[in-house]
Amino acid sequence: MTNKLNYIILKEEELILEYYCGKFYAEELIDFKRKIGLDPCYKASFDVISDIRNSELLFSFDEVEKYVEFLFKNPEYIGARKTAMITKTPNQVVASLGFDMQRRKLPMSYKIFSTFEAAYTFLELSSTSINNVDSAINKLRIDCDCSFKIDTKYFTS
Repeated sequence: MTNKLNYIILKEEELILEYYCGKFYAEELIDFKRKIGLDPCYKASFDVISDIRNSELLFSFDEVEKYVEFLFKNPEYIGARKTAMITKTPNQVVASLGFDMQRRKLPMSYKIFSTFEAAYTFLELSSTSINNVDSAINKLRIDCDCSFKIDTKYFTS
């Protein structure tokens, strides 16, 4: 199984959509952020939606600190923005909470959600923007063609 990371920058919405599929360590996420930062459309002030529902984050609290340290050492990735993390499993929530605890030193508002609707409210997206985001997220999912299945034994629907 191949790990897949993909993103789309929606300039009109001033929004970066990130899609994660597979199992990832902190270093892979740092490389992904570098890739996004090199995109000519990238702006650190753009809000972010990270869909990690089809991923497993394989890093410790120390590695979360390493990721936040990377952000501090590279100010081009730090902006006053909102970040919405879409999760599905307890493991994803725990990893996201670890980042949330460390990011308090950063100028961003960060929240964890289980639905896109709640994230859209947090980001204050218009109905037109929501339609654009829904289409873009679906494109990311299709482009990634993720066959990775998360362990849902602790998740109840």
